[in-house]
Order: sequence, then C-alpha cells, then structure tokens
Amino acid sequence: MTLLYASTFTKALGRLSAAEQKQVKIATVDLALDPTGNGLQLHRVEAAPGFWTARVSQDIRLVLHRDGGRTLIAYVDHHDEAYRWASRRRLVPHERTGAMQFVEIVERTEESPLAPLRTDRPQEAAAALPPGRPFAVLTDDQLLDIGVPRDWLDAVRAADTASVDGLFARLPDEAAEALLDIATGGRLEDHIAVRAPVGADPYAHPDAQRRFRIVEGLEELKAALDAPFAQWAVFLHPTQRALVGKAWNGPARISGSAGTGKTIVALHRALHLARQPGAHVLLTSFSQSLAEALQRKVDVLADAAPELRGRVTVRALDPVALALFETWSGPARIASRDDVRMAVDAARKAGHGDGHSAAFLIEEWEDVVDAWQIGDAAGYALVPRPGRKTRLGLKQREAAWTAFAFVREHLARAGLVTWPDIYARLTRQLLEGEAREERAFGERAFGERAFPCTHLVVDEAQDLSVAQVRFLAAAGRARPDALFLTGDLGQRIFKLPFSWAKLGLDIRGRSQVLKVCYRTSHQIRSLADRLLMSTLIDQDGVSESRRGTVSVFDGPEPIVRLFNDVAGEVAAVGTWIRDGVAGGIKAEELAILVRGAGQLARAEAARRAAGAEVAILAMHDAKGLEFRAVAVMALDEDVLPDPQRLKDVGDMADLEAIQEAERHLLYVAATRARDRLLLSGLAPGSEFLDDVRVSM
Repeated sequence: MTLLYASTFTKALGRLSAAEQKQVKIATVDLALDPTGNGLQLHRVEAAPGFWTARVSQDIRLVLHRDGGRTLIAYVDHHDEAYRWASRRRLVPHERTGAMQFVEIVERTEESPLAPLRTDRPQEAAAALPPGRPFAVLTDDQLLDIGVPRDWLDAVRAADTASVDGLFARLPDEAAEALLDIATGGRLEDHIAVRAPVGADPYAHPDAQRRFRIVEGLEELKAALDAPFAQWAVFLHPTQRALVGKAWNGPARISGSAGTGKTIVALHRALHLARQPGAHVLLTSFSQSLAEALQRKVDVLADAAPELRGRVTVRALDPVALALFETWSGPARIASRDDVRMAVDAARKAGHGDGHSAAFLIEEWEDVVDAWQIGDAAGYALVPRPGRKTRLGLKQREAAWTAFAFVREHLARAGLVTWPDIYARLTRQLLEGEAREERAFGERAFGERAFPCTHLVVDEAQDLSVAQVRFLAAAGRARPDALFLTGDLGQRIFKLPFSWAKLGLDIRGRSQVLKVCYRTSHQIRSLADRLLMSTLIDQDGVSESRRGTVSVFDGPEPIVRLFNDVAGEVAAVGTWIRDGVAGGIKAEELAILVRGAGQLARAEAARRAAGAEVAILAMHDAKGLEFRAVAVMALDEDVLPDPQRLKDVGDMADLEAIQEAERHLLYVAATRARDRLLLSGLAPGSEFLDDVRVSM
C-alpha cells in the first residue's frame, strides 16, 4: 500500500485551528502507520467515486482517495465542507499530458463559471488585463496542450477579464499559470506541458509532483505537517525541481521577482548536493539574519532526512571568511567605517589627497581602492573605476593615491584589516593551493583541502561585494557544480553593480529566471514591478526579464495615501492595522516598515494608535522577511531617496546609481507583503510613488 499526500491537504490543514491541526496530525500519522485506514472510521463519499472520509474528531474529516494500492490524503475540513469538497472533484490523469489532476466539476450557470470563489480576502478584478474574453480564440488542442481539463474548455473560452483571477482556485496550477500569462501578453508556446509516455505513472509527471508527494517515511510526513512553509518546501514547481537536480557545468545563478521561490530552490539544492557521497555543503548569504532564517528552514527540511544535517553548514559569508582567515593567518581586527574616516582625515591633515573632499576619498576607498584591492599608484592609474563615472585625470589620481597609500599604512600600523583585505588574502591562499593545518570549523574540520566544503550555495547573491565574488570564484574552482547562486537584481540595495565574469565567476549561459510568484498577490506584485524596468541587465550582459511572471493568488489593491501632516498619517495607519486585525490577520503577521531610524517615532505612534503589537522594521532589516500585511510609512519627499545618502556622494555622477538603489529598497519593502499593502507619506510624497500610485 502506497500513501501520498496532496498540496490541497497541506493548504487546508493550515486553515484549521491549532487544536484541530493537532488532532489531524495524530490521525494522519496513524494513517501512515497503516495506509489501509483500518484503524480509522472510513466512509465512502457516494457522490464522488474513489473518495472516502476518515473521522478525525466529531466535526473534522480527512478526505482520502483510494485507488488500488494507493491511498491519497487529499483534503481536510469540517464535516460538511469536507464532503462538499470531495463531491465536487474527480481525480484523473489529464488526457493529453498524462499528469494526475484534481478536476473540479463545472457548474453550468448563466454566470461566468470562473467567478472568483468566496474567501477571507476581497477579490478585485485585475485592471491590468485586457478587456473582453481573452481565451475565446484558443482551440481545444491549444487548451489541452497547456493542461486545461476537457471539462473546462468551454468555460475557459467563456471567461471574461473580471473572472480570470478565479482560475487559480478552479483549475490545475499549470493550466492557470499559462492562462494568466497569456492574458497579460505571454505566449502559449512557452507553456505547452510535457507529455508523459504511454503507460507512465501519472503521479510521476513533473506537473503532478507539484501537487502530490509519496510519503517516503514517517519522519518526512511529520516534517511536512509541521513545516510552516510546507507547500513551498515540498511541492516544488517543475521548473524549480529541474533546477535543483540539474548537473550544471559551471557556476549557475537563479533569479526572479520577489516571492518566486529562489530561497526554496537554494535550500533544496543544498540538500540535493549533500546527498552526494563525500559532499559537504556551505549554504550562505551576505546577512547574518538571513543565514539564521535559512538555518531554521534547513532544520525543518532536514527533519525528513536527518542524515543530511551534518553535511550542510549554514552560516553568513563574513563569519565563514573570518573563521578561515583566523585559522590560516591568526586573529584579525576589522577596521570600522569610523576607523577609515579617521585615517582619511589624518591623511588630509598630513597634506595628502589635495583637491579631493573627505567624502570623495572615503567613497573612492570603499568602492574602488579597497574593494578591488588596488595595491599601488600604477594599478590605480589603470583601474576603470566601475561604478564611479566621473573621470579623474592623471594628476587627480596621483593626488588621491597619496591619501590612499597613507590610509593603508595607517590601518596597518593600527593592526587593522578591512573585509576586502580578508577576502583578498583568502583568495590568494586558495589559488596558491597551500596545505593548511587541520583546525575546527564549527562542527567540521578543515583537513588538507584548500576549502572545507565541496559545494557552496549562496542566497541573495545580488548583494555580494567584489571581494566576496572573487573569493567564491576561487573557493569553487575545483568542481564545475560547486557554485550555485540565487538572487534578484531588482533587490540589490547594498552594492553598486560590477562584472562577476571579470572576477572569475562567469554564469553566462547558466542563468535562469523563475516566473511563478507564490508569496505576493497579483495586485501587490504588479504594483511593485512598476518600480523596476521590465528587463534588468547585469554588468556581464545577463538579462533578467520580469515579463510573464504570474502570482498564484489574488488580493485587494494596494493603497497609496498622502497626508498633509504626520497626525493624519499616524491615525490612518493605525486604523488600517486595526481593520486588518479585525479581519483575521494576527498582529505578528503585520509589520510597519520605514526608511530608517529617523522615521521610527512615526511608526511607534501608528502602532500605539492601532493598539496592536505589530513589528516595526527599517526597510533594510526587512530583507528576506514576509508578512500578510505591511504598511510602509513616512514615504516623504525628503525621506526616500535618503537625502543624507545623496549628500554623502562625493562623485556626483553616482547619484543615478544611488537613486536606483533607493528605488530597489522600496521594491523590497513593498514585496514583504503577501496579501495587503499600504504605502503612506506626507504630500507630495516620494518621487517613486509617481510610478505606483493607484489610489489617493
């Protein structure tokens, strides 16, 4: 007897109360121990052949589908709703693709059969979609090719623009995603589903694997039931699954809009690599908080495969580099920005850097000289100064270099090293291939190899520094599949752009963009995408197109409001939060985001007005987090872009790059919201709001 469970079950489980979930988990584990269900009270659903219910409690029922040697856990709900769900569905392989599907029975009414279902969120028509009936001209063959069940062919062609958002609630995922892309300008040819060979297992089809999973063991089932992100972590999209298991012949980068599952792909890739004999994987990111979040998710996934725990190390990249450096070279004291500022001031007092401001020298040191580890005046004379667009004549460079040479010597006398220094020394040692003394690295020892891990998986790679990219290229040089990176150019908020290929990390030809957004509603994603170009191109010419990206659920339109005074904004945000809580959103699922410390008092005032303990975060600190509802406050004209950041720009031609980074910051803040988003500020508001304003 084979036991499977469906994504419809894990989604339904999440909608039950904590006490009800506990009862369901006990019953489900009992079923795993005896898939025949002999220990449970089973009842046939007469209106739905193959479907049965199992009694969990007086009111809760598991919905099962039994077919020969297979038992599928399909759904769970209160008694009447569980029977209603089962009676409206058939479980059959698609006639053309061969993928197993739940097919909902079509209601023949005068109303559009694809009208959005009633949910706990108001459904809004997608104003961006073209008017009329976008699928009326599609033939039976075309619709079958993308996975639409035959029963739904006429209903899909009859659907009008206002009902398109209901497709995800009514059709198999592959068909709904294709239709939404087609409705917004995509090509049908990009979505033709894989056809299974005759006689193939319908549950083994890539599209079926995104909604059905075989229970490989009791531990896996328990992990899936306990995982807060179970439907992402277990039911991978076919594109995601292919990227996880692909044998790459060099460094690879996976990109995509916020919420498209890049981190999930990174997690599964790390565990996939860890299954290889002798493998040890470093899963890392530039941020300590992001690394901690990755560790929590690895812990959940590893519950199903505990033998992999010792083969995956999760740490932020800087601590990894520092551990290596101190193992190989001894203790290190890291120079702070204040240390650099004092060194620059000392250089200017000593008469160096004539004609250049302190702000320019600090930026030039951080973005060019130290970042690229320029060692002498000759090297500085030739460096193209990427990200620094103002030209410097030979005399200007000579004057500046005297200051930089002073700064480097000043820091060295103080026994200080910079992060680029650390990465540069490690890179040289890795490339030289020197044998190292065996010492502890967390729970792992170095041994004789140059780098302690066989593979590196890097999340949020768009914010890596020059020195970090060069170091990773050296660390992964031994194996073609050693480096796997995920990131989004649209979320680059910390570093100016530069060429990876020139540093030895060439992902050209091995880059792919994810197109299905799971975390953010169609309305929020559409608004946020207006902040960015439809296609972003990195310094190596690798493009990331946002065209064709679809969200898998609908929600209310985001709200953009401007006020004449702070009191008005605070009151409105407080009311918005109270309404969200009254509508069923938990306080911990809400957040207020602001640009920085200068706006925290306004956020605190709004939280007091709301009377709810919601999170308050600076936009930078929200990277990698998600909430059901987010209010982004204080988007004033003199707050975003940050005037101090603009003021500190020594090279005035860098203003454009700083402006783009600030624009990306608002994109990151907006896409932390899953269902509801409020953007607010004082009139006339941030210039970026002109691109996204949908209501006043």
